[in-house]
Amino acid sequence: MMTSSRPSRKSYEAELKRKLAESGRRSAQAGWLALGWRGAHALVPLAHAGEIFTPTPLQRLPQSQAWVCGVAALRGNILLVFDWAQLLGGAVAAQATPAALDTAGQYWVALNPALGVGAALCADHLLGLRYEQQGLEFGPATDQPPGVHRLARDAQGQQWLELDLPALCGQAAFQNLLLPGFSRSEPTLTPI
Repeated sequence: MMTSSRPSRKSYEAELKRKLAESGRRSAQAGWLALGWRGAHALVPLAHAGEIFTPTPLQRLPQSQAWVCGVAALRGNILLVFDWAQLLGGAVAAQATPAALDTAGQYWVALNPALGVGAALCADHLLGLRYEQQGLEFGPATDQPPGVHRLARDAQGQQWLELDLPALCGQAAFQNLLLPGFSRSEPTLTPI
């Protein structure tokens, strides 16, 4: 006689109930999607993160800033794909390795549509979910570039940037995709 390795209905229901109760407690706590990009590590608040995509064909934008990777069609929407580490500059760019044109091994993390910005972050490592009770120690929120809420360190000593995506997308550098010297030309109407 063959015995089934399937759990009983009672034990399955008990395990499901435990997991639902645990997820209910976690949702009340701060949570982040942890990702890496060219050596920099970031925590993206779960409320700011949207869908994760494998790269699709990317259309480069001529005369755009170096942090602009291009635009891509993702689920019927055109999203700006950007290198967040390069946009943040400073210490983050120093950690990051130079940009490669190839998208193999990359992911794009779309911003939550509720933020009202059609954009996606680049990532070369998806490092799971993080919660406050997992030993993250946050430093003071002073001297951070716009778009970084604060710094954190985990139990292994890894430094993380907690991204503030609304602030990052609201800064002037994000609003001006073109290189200096190139401006949007407004059409002028001439009287006939």
